[in-house]
Amino acid sequence: MSDFSKLFQKIKKVEDYMNNKTPTIIGVEAVNHFKESFENQGFTDTNLEKWEDVKRRDSSSRWHGFEYGSNANRIGVKRRKASAMSNYSHAATSRPILSGQSQNLMNSLRWEKRGRGSLITAGTPYAEIQNEGGTIKIFGKKETTMPKRQFMGRSQVLIDKLQNKIKQDLIKILKA
Repeated sequence: MSDFSKLFQKIKKVEDYMNNKTPTIIGVEAVNHFKESFENQGFTDTNLEKWEDVKRRDSSSRWHGFEYGSNANRIGVKRRKASAMSNYSHAATSRPILSGQSQNLMNSLRWEKRGRGSLITAGTPYAEIQNEGGTIKIFGKKETTMPKRQFMGRSQVLIDKLQNKIKQDLIKILKA
């Protein structure tokens, strides 16, 4: 086999790798990187930027211990009606930020191949407001400002990780 034929085969392998394998590598690595935001309670671009703490963990806040949908009773607090339940949960006072019992937001992170690249999405209706911050209505009534708690986006650490992985794989292909 001629040197030209060998080179042509390597070029074909590189092309196949770039078109078919890199979107998977990018998608998997990105989703894993963004899920780490939930573990770290902050987003890593060049450095970890911790999220602002939540009011449900602040003992001086009226939202202390608030758990949406909870039917737990707050100890020592009289109920308005015999059947009324508060939304207090002791677990909510120590649970990590953006980590509800179901962890819907983190578990909604997905990737799909788009052409020669990957599209990363978060499939909950509140993902954008959590990631970017902004004004929301609490229970559809009072407006409040939600702080930015970015969990996905451009990350230099992720880019460096992807470049190193792809570079190593391309070197292997070209050396073979």
